[in-house]
Amino acid sequence: MATAKKGETRVDGRRRRSIKTRSAIAEAAVRCFLERGYLTSTIEDVANEAGVAVQTVYYVFGTKPKLLSAALDASIAGDTEPNPLVDRAWIDALQSAPDATSAIARFVEFSVDVVVRTSPLYHVVRRAASDPDVGALLDETRRRRRLDQQQLIRVLADAGHVHHGIDTTRAADVVYGLINEETFDLLVGDCGWSEPQYRTWLTEVISDQLLGSRPET
Repeated sequence: MATAKKGETRVDGRRRRSIKTRSAIAEAAVRCFLERGYLTSTIEDVANEAGVAVQTVYYVFGTKPKLLSAALDASIAGDTEPNPLVDRAWIDALQSAPDATSAIARFVEFSVDVVVRTSPLYHVVRRAASDPDVGALLDETRRRRRLDQQQLIRVLADAGHVHHGIDTTRAADVVYGLINEETFDLLVGDCGWSEPQYRTWLTEVISDQLLGSRPET
């Protein structure tokens, strides 16, 4: 029994070190890509920034496009854990909200947090999309986002936080069109909206779509 316990401890220790190394490399990649751009950054740059050997970066991620994909995933989720966004704890917060108004407010809060966190790196990806691998990553990111948002609308509907007469497919399309880096930059960047103004506007529009009315103020 003692041997098994020691073996489990060693495995746990290796797993923790592996997660720590993966996180350090992904975070270093984000810094490099934001500072230098994707096309001009090298694996060597990322390794130096992370304080690891070049071979370690290749061992953990394999290729530069896969490293970019992992860095983008980490910026979306806020960490390098493999759990999909819709399997995160914040989904429970939507399901357990006491009423539809609270649920939609939480949905907007969490969704905008993702956009704010992801926006800088997302635009790095867009600028490098002439590269076939990066272009494919951008397409896949958009496809996954739309699927995630469709699932989130279903979560709200299943929890009773969507009016029964609302077309949830159309509502998910509206969410896809509104909660993204392009719309965020247009309104907050170009138009000078504050982030709270953007969140309030989104809450009003999405409440219109899901409830047929705006939340009480």
